Amino acid sequence: MAPRISGDADERFEPVRSALATNFDEDAELGASAAVVHRGRLVCDVWGGSASVDGSRPWESDTIVNLWSTTKTAAALVVLLLHDRGVLSVEDPIAAHWPEFAAAGKDDVTVRHALTHLAGLHEFRPPLEHETMFDWDECCSLLAAQAPIRPPGEAFAYHAFTQGFLLGEVVRRVTGQTMGDWIRAELTEPHHIDFHLGVPESVRPRIAETDHAAMPPSNDGPDRVADVNTARWQASEFPSSNGHGNARSVAQLLSLLTRHSVIDLDPLGERALDLVRTVDWDGPDPVTGTNVRMGVGFGHSSRSMPVGVNDETVWWAGLGGSMAVVDLEQDLVVVYAMNRMFPSTDHVMRSIRVVHAAHAAVRA
Repeated sequence: MAPRISGDADERFEPVRSALATNFDEDAELGASAAVVHRGRLVCDVWGGSASVDGSRPWESDTIVNLWSTTKTAAALVVLLLHDRGVLSVEDPIAAHWPEFAAAGKDDVTVRHALTHLAGLHEFRPPLEHETMFDWDECCSLLAAQAPIRPPGEAFAYHAFTQGFLLGEVVRRVTGQTMGDWIRAELTEPHHIDFHLGVPESVRPRIAETDHAAMPPSNDGPDRVADVNTARWQASEFPSSNGHGNARSVAQLLSLLTRHSVIDLDPLGERALDLVRTVDWDGPDPVTGTNVRMGVGFGHSSRSMPVGVNDETVWWAGLGGSMAVVDLEQDLVVVYAMNRMFPSTDHVMRSIRVVHAAHAAVRA
């Protein structure tokens, strides 16, 4: 039996609440939140289930959770905002801001290549040692010295973990702040948004415990999933994979991609949004074994990932099941965040069910 689903939803978006309840009934959900922003209004903000694996702690309004690669949507937003403000250009060579990166034939690798997973550095070679993973400067030094694995700009390969270091170091070089500090100063603290890249100690008691028992061990270096419930992981900054928030906070941030932001900030300009709309890659990904349609920072709805009802729907998802979808045409943002992980090919309907319920509500 599904737990009680708490929170508020406009009558039109009550089917999103029902979709969340179905996830508990049909897909063995543990705890989760779902949120929808439409035309600048938070029209659905619901949650339910448990924030602990043993079921002893309920998922509350202020529960947050590790978002895995859904974090990449926030990282892309930061870079696009800096592009929009003229602080950098996505067409800049990474080495223009990070000179050491030019080594080993990477002088022409651009920020755009990093955003679109075309930088040719989809993994560390040799694989990182576990302790090295937590040393930001060392990880960046290794990437700066590494030769491309695939031809930069020509071949897509999902930069699951490395993208965060590439984008995060560019942000640090151009702003003097880590990406987490920039997000706090410019976005979350001034606008009371409960998203964290590097979670303060005072906030950590609100983090939902992640159930990762069904996940296979990593085969590309440190088993990051095994660290997810540790204070060390939560306090670190991995812009690819350890943003902590809930569906509401991610939807608030991503509303900056629509024409009607719920945040008191100017939304992204058309110059930046045109980058998001552009498809830079449409083809196979050797890392995930799927076909990917990739824009600048965001994937596009496709036959292999049917998350939209038009050509202006973009998305990204996190390991185990979280997802964020933005319909640029309808000014719609839908986010799903949960704490029970399943392998990527299993239980994918949890997030898709919520997304489709929101699309149906808009069409109705």
